[in-house]
Amino acid sequence: MRQLSISLALALLVLIGQGGAQAQTPTPIDQALTWLRTQQQPDGGFSNGFAPGSDPGTTADSVLAIVAGGQDPSAWQIGDATPLAYLEAALGAQPPAPGLAAKLALAAVAAGSDPTRLGGVDLIAAVESAYEPASGLYGSGPFDSALALLALHAAARPIPAEAAEGLLAYRLEDGSFAFSGDRTPGSGDSNTTALAVQALVAAGRVGDVGPSIAYFLATQNADGGWTYQKPSAFGEATDANSTALVIQALLAAGEDLSTWGDPRLALLSLQAPSGAFIFNAATSAENLLATVQAIPAAAGMNYTGVGTSTGGAGDLGPPVRLDTRLVAGVLGALTLILIGGAWVARRSRQQA
Repeated sequence: MRQLSISLALALLVLIGQGGAQAQTPTPIDQALTWLRTQQQPDGGFSNGFAPGSDPGTTADSVLAIVAGGQDPSAWQIGDATPLAYLEAALGAQPPAPGLAAKLALAAVAAGSDPTRLGGVDLIAAVESAYEPASGLYGSGPFDSALALLALHAAARPIPAEAAEGLLAYRLEDGSFAFSGDRTPGSGDSNTTALAVQALVAAGRVGDVGPSIAYFLATQNADGGWTYQKPSAFGEATDANSTALVIQALLAAGEDLSTWGDPRLALLSLQAPSGAFIFNAATSAENLLATVQAIPAAAGMNYTGVGTSTGGAGDLGPPVRLDTRLVAGVLGALTLILIGGAWVARRSRQQA
């Protein structure tokens, strides 16, 4: 009987582990994706919040968020409409501008589609043909060019050395990059810098990102997050978009977030009860752009991982939470078995 009791006890302990792993409470990422589903438009896309109707760039960001959250964009259906179907329809036959082409290519690769045939358009060719030797950039500035390098990396295309050098040529003395390529001191911003860092890592230039990492350290807020720009006359409060992008850059560069005070905490502090993210603590409105930017960072995905087997994900998930009712019930059953076993053993000794 003693052996039976031990066997049953071990079996129940295994059940606790299995049941607890399966009965998790919704994670912040799950909650954000649940809210994001409510924002999907009838055509399968997502609005940028500034104009009615779906927007290709925001929809591409949403696809990346869906994939980062471990879901399949093709399962996000409204009738026959899905996010990828919307993007295919929106492309028509005309390649978009280089920056948007690169973003759509990233989304296509992340979703398992061919970026050279999305909606009949070769997005990679559109990116590659946009390189300007005079500026050393793809598109209109470092932001577009960084997206282009990441799209080429995701599509397993070679990144020309001169393109990486061209991007580095726009780095300011403080390690930052400016959206438009402005080299005036103080014109750099965290968002463009974060994207540039990921692009340089994708190009195999991780050894060149040190000055930008130093810039992130110098501009980190006391709460662990980042704002768009410092100094700024428009406020320097931590915002979800900037914090998410910097987290992704730090992950791409191999930084240990715990040594940065774990900026995830600053990011998650901006999640509303609905699951959506707000822009910053001074606002209360659910923000779709903030939400689709926050999800990949919270999931540990950076853009250098798009198209790779790892997905660029880090071990950033929240701790597993056991279902307390399950635990209480199993522990109760275990206690009864042990008590019963002890009683039987005692009776056996008395009768011997």
